[in-house]
Amino acid sequence: MLKPIVSASVLLAVSGPALAHYDGGRPDSHAPISVMGDHTHGKGEWMLSYRYMGMAMSGNRSGSDHLSTQEAFDRIPGMSMGMGTMKALPYEMTMDMHMLGAMYAPTDNLTLMAMLPYATREMTTKTQMTMMMGTNQGEFDTETAGLGDASVTALYKLWENNGYRLHLNLGLGLPTGSIDEEDFVPMQGKDVQLPYPMQPGSGSYEARPGLTLNKQYAAWSWGAQVLASYALDDNDQGYKLGDRQRVSVWAARPVSPWASLSLAAYKSWWSNIDGDAEDLTISPMMNPAANPDARGGQRLDIGVGVNLLGKQGSLKGHRLAIEYLAPVHQSLHGPQLETDYTFTVGWQKAFGG
Repeated sequence: MLKPIVSASVLLAVSGPALAHYDGGRPDSHAPISVMGDHTHGKGEWMLSYRYMGMAMSGNRSGSDHLSTQEAFDRIPGMSMGMGTMKALPYEMTMDMHMLGAMYAPTDNLTLMAMLPYATREMTTKTQMTMMMGTNQGEFDTETAGLGDASVTALYKLWENNGYRLHLNLGLGLPTGSIDEEDFVPMQGKDVQLPYPMQPGSGSYEARPGLTLNKQYAAWSWGAQVLASYALDDNDQGYKLGDRQRVSVWAARPVSPWASLSLAAYKSWWSNIDGDAEDLTISPMMNPAANPDARGGQRLDIGVGVNLLGKQGSLKGHRLAIEYLAPVHQSLHGPQLETDYTFTVGWQKAFGG
């Protein structure tokens, strides 16, 4: 495993003439738009940003195996209700997230960043009631909307030389998102607290450390980032989200002074939830989305993107970027919804300095 990584690193290091200084005026001087905290700024410079991210999930997976609807139902123990056994299976889910961001550099070596997300989640859940006379199936929809967890991050430049830039990411997640959103659930005949994936926030403070490396050549660039998130405390519901890690690697090539194309790989890991939500009345025996031991997994995404940079007139300095991510491998503690795609579009504008 180590040998191909070392070989690839050596190849990247010698693949083209290096630049004496990092050029922040190129469209590829920023990473693909799915990467957060990828760059720093000069003293006195500000940057405002907006991102929209859409994610779609459908079907279920356990381990690396895709499950048919009936196969997924068969893996749910179910809950006795009257004359039969009731099961509920998340089948489809969408998330639309809007994220505002701001960056400010008080010194050439330190850039401060703050981000605030707002997300809408919609889930379709299939139901199955098994009785002596047969099986009845149905479905219902639930929705939540609200602020997610804000974050503040310090980006500290460690090294810059010969087209390389290396900086430290030191972030703190803030529990600004709700963890007790409710909606109507037919089996219970009333509004109840929804399972974990439908909640906008984590309810916990989170340490978010990371390291980011960028490298520019005359005709192209590449970068890599390692980020992690660790909950520091149990939330008011008595649980905390599992540890999360993400490794991002990308390469980009300018196709004009104002546009670049990128190819990226994103590997993500996330652990099961630690603890149980005290006010969650949906049984994990009936619905796997309510099971804290069925929330972990890992996924490898491949992303293709475009970065645009305004060069003159009223568009000068404005950045617009788009990226589409598709999973090529998923292994989930299931049954758990699998990801179909993620789409991100963003705007950025730096000023001052």
